[in-house]
Amino acid sequence: MKLIIEKSNCVIRITIAFLFCANTVLAQTPDDSPKARDAAIARLKNVSNYQPCDDASSMTRAFGTTCYSREFAAPPILSAPKIEWEINPGWWSVWAPFVTENYVLTGSCNNETNAGLSIINKKTGKIVWRISNICAVGNRSGSMGSIQFFELPSNEVLMYYAREDGSPADYYVISLKTGKIVRSLKLIKPGAPIRNYGNVFTAVTQSFKNGYSILSGLNTSLDKVLWENTNFQLAMKDKLDPHYQPTFSAGASEDGILFLSARSKEQAEPPTRQLQAINLKDGKILWRHTAQPYTEQNGNNKTYRSDDGIPIIVNHKVIIKVKGIDGPTVPNGEPFGQALRAFDKNTGKILWTTKPQPKQQIINRVGAGTIVATEVLTGKEKEIWGYNTIDGKLVWKRKISNNAGLLCGSGGAFYVGERIVDENNKWKDTRLQGFDGETGTLLWTSSLPERFFQYNATSPWNIESKRGGFPVWTIDKDGAIYGVTLKGAYKLK
Repeated sequence: MKLIIEKSNCVIRITIAFLFCANTVLAQTPDDSPKARDAAIARLKNVSNYQPCDDASSMTRAFGTTCYSREFAAPPILSAPKIEWEINPGWWSVWAPFVTENYVLTGSCNNETNAGLSIINKKTGKIVWRISNICAVGNRSGSMGSIQFFELPSNEVLMYYAREDGSPADYYVISLKTGKIVRSLKLIKPGAPIRNYGNVFTAVTQSFKNGYSILSGLNTSLDKVLWENTNFQLAMKDKLDPHYQPTFSAGASEDGILFLSARSKEQAEPPTRQLQAINLKDGKILWRHTAQPYTEQNGNNKTYRSDDGIPIIVNHKVIIKVKGIDGPTVPNGEPFGQALRAFDKNTGKILWTTKPQPKQQIINRVGAGTIVATEVLTGKEKEIWGYNTIDGKLVWKRKISNNAGLLCGSGGAFYVGERIVDENNKWKDTRLQGFDGETGTLLWTSSLPERFFQYNATSPWNIESKRGGFPVWTIDKDGAIYGVTLKGAYKLK
């Protein structure tokens, strides 16, 4: 027997407790049955030479690619990874790993023996070369220090290493053929933080005399300014202001275009960071997002707009988080309505904005093929929602533990870590799980030593984290995982 009741533009069809509304798309609950898992794995096995982003890098990047989506150019991990090797040379506070074709670069100066940069054979875990003299300068001995690695042409690696005594940082060029420092570079913009987008480095400086911030493009030798863009405001003076944000967000790039959020000089007060598309060849702004929702109104007639935050590129679309879709809130309150918004890379046209849900807070997002996997809080519960990047529709959603966190993706799969606690809320185990991006189906579960992974909300994997830094592990192009612990390095496969 069927009972059909028509009301407005919704139709309620009752057969066996089934509800359908013509204007409502209900997200699926992922099917974790063996049949669904086998079907997802069979489909993912066809993924080869996976390229989520137009990034010509041959060495790994901390967050996958220049698209900054935490999605690696690697096949999906289809079964629980196992330890292939682990070394503990007596290091303490080990540098985040950098993976090249044959080697893993890491190390520490915070130890008495085996200090320095170690270049490790990826297959065997044996240290091939060690550069120890870098620990003897700049008061680095006994400290972890600030380290970054960058890919250079001709199979060389640039190692940025700050000195602890306040003197200028070093830019060492390391040959992967000899394992030696072959030269040092001198940054033409002293003290400027740098980022790398292929053959162009960017540096950020401020001109207090002229009243603006400068985004510069540099060559790979760091001694030539290719272009300068002075269209940005100075940094906010009051870091205690609840609306404080750095002038520039981290950036993502693809097809020779850099996307970042920044405070433009043309903006009316109070300014917010707007998503900008900048040509990496000449530094010119191609387009800028100016349709931020209003997030807050206060008694001083100040109206604040949503900050565009950190952009990622998934399925060749630029995606940001916006707040205030359902209207502004009281001063310093949480805006009503959080959503993801996608743009056409070349034109800046808004392609879609997801529909906000009550009490939804977006706290992380990673790429998983054509899906952007999004970690959300809905009241006191934590979930992962899968949005289709074609149209922004919510495809599936599943609950996860409040002790779990979204990490990264590869080959159309994504990975979640979790701290398992006992009845007294004591940490007793660490779990890593793999999921299919298209369906949200659980692929595998693994228990791994807690020293291998980062899971908490301040982890660098979390794009909203204020702590910064780099993840302690990375996924290589063949799907192997290389990481560091407090005392050494390891490989999982």
